[in-house]
Amino acid sequence: MNEKNQEKIPPQKITDLGYYFLNVIQAKAWQYLGLLVHPENGETLIDLKEARRAIDLFELIFENLKNDFPSSIKKEMEMHLTNLQLNYVEKVKKEEEQSEEK
Repeated sequence: MNEKNQEKIPPQKITDLGYYFLNVIQAKAWQYLGLLVHPENGETLIDLKEARRAIDLFELIFENLKNDFPSSIKKEMEMHLTNLQLNYVEKVKKEEEQSEEK
């Protein structure tokens, strides 16, 4: 195929990369909440400090890019953020209850 017939692909936008990063960070947050298996070791692990970092980073990136996302992706990411935050609070409460029982 000669160069004239090749379609040039535009460089990826930061918004596209941000969407990818949000999905990666979201998966890590679920893993650190103990709600997904870590692919690195095939086990579940609860690390609320790391989960909180992942959720905060997700929120930071999302807040920076949300106005550039189509409305459907914006709603999807808002829903993911809310679910992560609610599950984090639930895990913290559960951990506090368990430590009070001891």
